Amino acid sequence: MNNPQLLIDAIVQQTMVFIAQLATAGGLRAPLAGVANKVFNDLSDELSRQGVKKKVIADMFGMALRTYHRRSQELRVSATEGGTTLWEAVYTLIQERERVSAVDVLERFRHDDVEMVTGILSDLVSSGLVYRAGRGNLATYKIVEQEELNLSAESSLEAHNYLVWLAVYRDGPLTGAGVEAATRLSPKLCDAALSELVEQGRVRRTPRADHIEFESESFDVPLGSTQGWEAAVLDHFKAMISAIIRKLQAGPPAHGQVDVVGGSTWSLDVWPGHPLEQEARGTLTRLRQDIEGLRERIDHHNVQHPPPPEFERVIAYLGQYVQSELTPSTETR
Repeated sequence: MNNPQLLIDAIVQQTMVFIAQLATAGGLRAPLAGVANKVFNDLSDELSRQGVKKKVIADMFGMALRTYHRRSQELRVSATEGGTTLWEAVYTLIQERERVSAVDVLERFRHDDVEMVTGILSDLVSSGLVYRAGRGNLATYKIVEQEELNLSAESSLEAHNYLVWLAVYRDGPLTGAGVEAATRLSPKLCDAALSELVEQGRVRRTPRADHIEFESESFDVPLGSTQGWEAAVLDHFKAMISAIIRKLQAGPPAHGQVDVVGGSTWSLDVWPGHPLEQEARGTLTRLRQDIEGLRERIDHHNVQHPPPPEFERVIAYLGQYVQSELTPSTETR
């Protein structure tokens, strides 16, 4: 790539739009406190996994190596509560008490940076996770209850189940620890989801010599379902990103070689009364029906002829949206 920075800037911008839309979907205000810190940590970890040295990573972030190490440590672990982030430690303190004052919070985390603690308190309030009464040292904080957030515990549990099911299907066979790493859910939530998925027959539990593996031969979120949409969006997003990454890694296909990795985007300009309007608007439905029919035929064949130990999984993704446009002659000037 001649200019990766140009592409990175554009992708970051679009990703921020995507996250903002998700955070406000359905009128809710999802908590975003700590997102920037999480991006820093996860990006650092991924660069390390790709073999990039710490000194080079620091330079990529525009930091001196010492500054990079200090920030990494500050974000990952609280000086007061070892083994947890400062954000998590402050939130847990407020959660454990019915009401806590700003003075008590600052005293509890006196070994941590004061500005970081007060910044986290502000983030918790602005994100809607914590309620604040009063100002300054007279302020008191309490957790906003689940019911006040208008979140259904049952819906949250079902969402966790779908995320675990997706991870097992796409990345399995996985151990319990592997599921935790893939979903970033707690061991308790993963265990509960796996137990229910195994009981429902969606996931298979296989004992090995020294561990237990989980795998699934299918994953399905019915079209129009109100449950599992989070996993469906994630699956679509990961499929798109994976296709782009593999295309970048492989480069253009050799002459005459079938291009089986990549994606294409078309714009179809139509208007009311256009002879091809309905055909254009129905593109997504038509392609869905075609691929669903193909999947049914493949599934039918595979039942009669089980796949060998090694096989290929062709992952295709579709997307479509319609936006209104003005012709140059009718644009407002």
